[in-house]
Amino acid sequence: MNIQIQWFPGHMAKAKRQVQEALKLVDVAIELLDARIPVSSGNPMIDQILGKNQG
Repeated sequence: MNIQIQWFPGHMAKAKRQVQEALKLVDVAIELLDARIPVSSGNPMIDQILGKNQG
């Protein structure tokens, strides 16, 4: 039996696509982080979503 686990749910993929489309219409994007846990409250894919180079 080969069970494939989907770790990236459909609603997250849909939201990512919607954000990427909306970003075409804006000049500035702001990521709001929780001051108590700024590193872990950030979106790990934000650079990719915003089109920034990795590295």
